[in-house]
Amino acid sequence: MAADPSLPAPQRRRRRHTLPVSTRRSIYEWVAILLLLSASTVGVVLFGAVKNWSAGSLMVLVYLGAFLYVLRPFLDRELAEWKVPPGGWMFLLFLLYALILYPFAPVAHEARFEILKIGSYVVAFWAWTEWASRYRRWRILLGILLFLGMLIVLYAIVQHMRGSTMVLHMERHEQYGMRASGTFRAPALFGAYLGTLLCLAACIVPMRVAGPLLRLLAGYVFIIALPVLFLSESRSGWVGAVTGLSVFVLMVVWRRSVRAFLIALVALPLIFGSLFGALWATSPMFKQRLHDALAIEGTAGHRILMWEDTWDMIRDRPLFGHGVGNYRWTHIPYKTWTEDMWLDFAHNDYLHLWADYGLVGFFLMMLVFGAVVVRCLFLYRRLERERDVYLVAGFMGAIAAALGHAMFDFNLHIFSLCHFLILFGGVTMGGLFASGALKARKPSLFVWMPVAALAGVACLVAAVLSLQAGVSGALVRVGEEKVSRINLHTMRLYDEARADFTRAARIDPSYWLAHLELGDLARREAFWIRDPEYREEKVREALAHYKRAYAHNPLDMNVVYGIGRSWFMAGEEEKSLDYLRRTVEYWPSNMFYARQLGLQLRQMGRLEEALAAFEYARTIDSRDPVVQLNIRLIQRDLARRQTQDTP
Repeated sequence: MAADPSLPAPQRRRRRHTLPVSTRRSIYEWVAILLLLSASTVGVVLFGAVKNWSAGSLMVLVYLGAFLYVLRPFLDRELAEWKVPPGGWMFLLFLLYALILYPFAPVAHEARFEILKIGSYVVAFWAWTEWASRYRRWRILLGILLFLGMLIVLYAIVQHMRGSTMVLHMERHEQYGMRASGTFRAPALFGAYLGTLLCLAACIVPMRVAGPLLRLLAGYVFIIALPVLFLSESRSGWVGAVTGLSVFVLMVVWRRSVRAFLIALVALPLIFGSLFGALWATSPMFKQRLHDALAIEGTAGHRILMWEDTWDMIRDRPLFGHGVGNYRWTHIPYKTWTEDMWLDFAHNDYLHLWADYGLVGFFLMMLVFGAVVVRCLFLYRRLERERDVYLVAGFMGAIAAALGHAMFDFNLHIFSLCHFLILFGGVTMGGLFASGALKARKPSLFVWMPVAALAGVACLVAAVLSLQAGVSGALVRVGEEKVSRINLHTMRLYDEARADFTRAARIDPSYWLAHLELGDLARREAFWIRDPEYREEKVREALAHYKRAYAHNPLDMNVVYGIGRSWFMAGEEEKSLDYLRRTVEYWPSNMFYARQLGLQLRQMGRLEEALAAFEYARTIDSRDPVVQLNIRLIQRDLARRQTQDTP
């Protein structure tokens, strides 16, 4: 068709290539939505995004989505409004408090990563409240969560039927046996995920405005998720789900009448009590799990010891805690049980929060949850739309499920689980703004523009830091996997692993683990080298890497031990001994370090001190065969020496 000659050429080109404002805005918003959605969808599939490489990579996408959110008024000035979710300002205040504590954290890298995670939760909560309030997007967003949940639950069923302990390409820890875990390596975290998913499905099923397809999907997810939750054998997951579903039911009947609420308040304990009795009578697994929970020598005993140790930490620094995200390192001197392993979490998010952030941080975070719950309860009886009634009830149930689970586990420290809950909350709050139950504010552009620009810069900086952490974490993970496969026929993996660790250290110089791995590689090579000059060079290289690691994390005893062993290989026995003693002093319940100290003292001929070291190690584990053998041999050598010295 010939072009209209009456139109000038520039106008014809503009009509052909320029999209309408509404279309441009829609594309802009959906790009932001997809970026934000990655944390609660891709993160769930990637084992919950518990590691730096996965959480860091996903945080980049979250912060880029948040960048688009804060700069939306530059695209369309009609969008220059504040939809502040309940608890939104308190959440920002908690983030500011964490930033204030950052310089005082013993391990800055861990603190920075924790703060980046918190920041991603804050910006996602604000952004979802905005995006989910427009154009009925809530159906699509919740439909995606339900569809993904269905796939993960079906995957867990297939795992169980096939007797597979594989989670995607990784094998689950042998202690979990055949407990269902879906895409999570820990069944307890899978139980936490199912608790939130069940509350989401429960609120969609009776919601007529959701449409038949979404309601059918929600009903199907609810039906198949319940038995899978049972197969997870997660006691904290059971507690969370029962708590969350009970809160949902009570809120729904509360809307109808006080009498129905009182009846439900009596009926629910009877229903769950009957279910408990039936499972106790018919399921040996259920009975065994409850027996283990009550047994002091089982997991319950370990949890009690963890909580007691954590409470000792709290008593030492009650107000401001031991350091943001530093529990893994700061709890070690307080550890009283003797397994040679550190703990990333206290298995009680309330105690963990208090130990890391102090009473001030604990109080601020409780205010965040309190502000959300109180505001929703205050509005609940006055809500008019069916959608808002069920979404608020479901979200309150999800919060109750998460908080109930957190009493015995660490689900509120898992990146994807937090983003799943935040997306559910953002959709709920967005609905309240869309219905007018919550009011948006229209600030002046002179106020909005500088605030948006500052927030945009902050999001970009956070995205860069997240990318730095994610890439360096991935390189270290790849390098560690190569090191685990090194043998006489794959010595080339030494150089490949060293290259990975070196790149990780260059990308993030503060990542102590990359320097530690480089030190371990150099020390391992020095151990097998017979050329004195080359051996000395490798020992110096190991010491240099260990010292860099120590500068960024002085609380990792693997670093301190590596420095000590390197000094011993360099012939500096007294320096080596000093570092080995420091490992035992900082981690007095660790058998490995106590045993290594005794072995080095014996190797140096200081038998009396070696005997004392091994006798101390025997107080940690009296049945350890290495300790028992060394005590007998040292006592024999001391007896011989005494006989020789006797005239």
